[in-house]
Amino acid sequence: MNPTRYCNSLAGITTQTIKTEGHIKKKKVIVLIDSRSNHNFIHCKIVKELNYFLYPTPECQVMVASGGTINFFGKCHNIKLSMGEYVLNSPMLSIPMGGVDVVLGVQWLQSLGTTTFNFQELFTKFCAEGKEVELMGITGKLGKIISSNAMTKLLKKE
Repeated sequence: MNPTRYCNSLAGITTQTIKTEGHIKKKKVIVLIDSRSNHNFIHCKIVKELNYFLYPTPECQVMVASGGTINFFGKCHNIKLSMGEYVLNSPMLSIPMGGVDVVLGVQWLQSLGTTTFNFQELFTKFCAEGKEVELMGITGKLGKIISSNAMTKLLKKE
């Protein structure tokens, strides 16, 4: 039987999450703080682009909230993720993702101790190394309406 990890954010679940910006090796990344995901994840394209070493792992799967599963490619040790003044060094499982580059789950949240979340105003606060850290969420941008012809052209281009 394969061990299964959980990543609810891949199924488009947006409750109990905050999306914020960060940087890995000077590359801007979108980070999803997801209190319903068990582990920390990094998009496999980011791993490849930033030339991280991917440690092989036993055959494991990630279960998404929709009930489906995907295989993960391996594990990266010591990903240095900066979010404002806060810097996190953490191992992350590498999986294909859409919409975000990094998911920080309970694996990270448990290390913080007391944490405040405000899902209405989209921020989280916690203490790290004796300093209060506040991470602000990204507010959604209004989508642009396009015609069906434009959508067809866009899909053909991709």
